[in-house]
Amino acid sequence: MLLESLLAYLHISAVLGLAVFLTARVALLRPEVLEQRPALLRRLLRLDLWCWGAFAAVALSGAARVALGVKGGAWYAHNPLLWAKLALFAAMMVMGLPATRACRRWVALGQAPLAEIAEQRRWLMWQAHVMVLLPLFGVLMAYGY
Repeated sequence: MLLESLLAYLHISAVLGLAVFLTARVALLRPEVLEQRPALLRRLLRLDLWCWGAFAAVALSGAARVALGVKGGAWYAHNPLLWAKLALFAAMMVMGLPATRACRRWVALGQAPLAEIAEQRRWLMWQAHVMVLLPLFGVLMAYGY
């Protein structure tokens, strides 16, 4: 049971880390914050890298739970909630790609066009809203659904 508890702890910590970095990106990605501040664009790019690292940590810790956890891979493979969770997680990653590309372009330009900031912020807000469902599916799976 210690291994199962540690795997759950790692996975929950990774999800919380993802929430923190995603929230920080959304908070920083505002026209009034980024206007004429190239240093903040570089900070936004660093946050973006941390966010992608958190995505990787969530994926790896989740894979460890499936492979090494008490329920085992066979139980998870037949659970539609896992597949829904994975699909939403993949959708979140796809939603993050436009903001990453835009951020890299803005750092190269030294400024962020105001119209693009609003567009990328919408993508990140959608990403954050989709993320709310992931813990629900995780809890349902943990309790045998």
